[in-house]
Amino acid sequence: MIPRKAYAPSRFGQLHYRIVTPEAASQPPLLCLHQTPSNSREWGPIQPYLANDRVVVAADTPGYGMSDPPPEPPEIGDYADVMFDFMGHLAGSGVVAPGPFDVLGYHTGSITATEMARRDAQRVRRCVLFGLAAYDEDVRAERLDRLSERFPPPDRTLAHVEKLWSIIGELADPRIPAEQLHVGMAESLRLGKRLPWGYIAVYRYDFLGAMTEVSQPVLIFNPEDDLWGVTHQTSHLFGNGRRIDMPGVSHGVLTIRRDFVVSEIERFLRQ
Repeated sequence: MIPRKAYAPSRFGQLHYRIVTPEAASQPPLLCLHQTPSNSREWGPIQPYLANDRVVVAADTPGYGMSDPPPEPPEIGDYADVMFDFMGHLAGSGVVAPGPFDVLGYHTGSITATEMARRDAQRVRRCVLFGLAAYDEDVRAERLDRLSERFPPPDRTLAHVEKLWSIIGELADPRIPAEQLHVGMAESLRLGKRLPWGYIAVYRYDFLGAMTEVSQPVLIFNPEDDLWGVTHQTSHLFGNGRRIDMPGVSHGVLTIRRDFVVSEIERFLRQ
């Protein structure tokens, strides 16, 4: 099944999403939230395989992909508001069944999913998270201060391009084809100065505190990427959580370990 692309209204303009709808949906809908600075295309390797008997929808976070941007850097709470509104819109339009839904997040998406679960245990049934950027306040403040160094604003020297390519090469699993990395880089560059806005939201958010307020079942995948260590150290803060460590695979895990990931998600969501 190939995801269908569509738009929904949001408080920031149009929200772009990709959706796979099975012939008969007997399971709760699944909302997929990507990392920064990616977009809903990130879920392409697994989205169709999770849609056997549930609607699987992957949204572009406002300001990323093909979704309209906010006027200024938003907070994680703003992302959560948009996604609650979005799922309400889909239910009201008959695209998904009304009632509880599950949320699947990757890095920044994991934080937005956690905020949604913390806010409304009646609507968010279960969460699946890839990586936990759960830093204490001092680390978050330091990383926020260094964002302009890590992601320089665009200028005529193209220093920001070289910096971005260096980061992509450092983080990506070596088994990911170079062409795929170039496509991801191009999609990131088109964001201009908005590229780090998702990181701003992450470093302003008390993720450690929010994790302790989530009562729903949570499955945490921990590939050996840049959040490997901090995910090890903090995943226990989800009172009803379970972590799956995945050594030997970094960014690109959805492609490289597709079958394993799909199997574990399916098993968890059907419990």
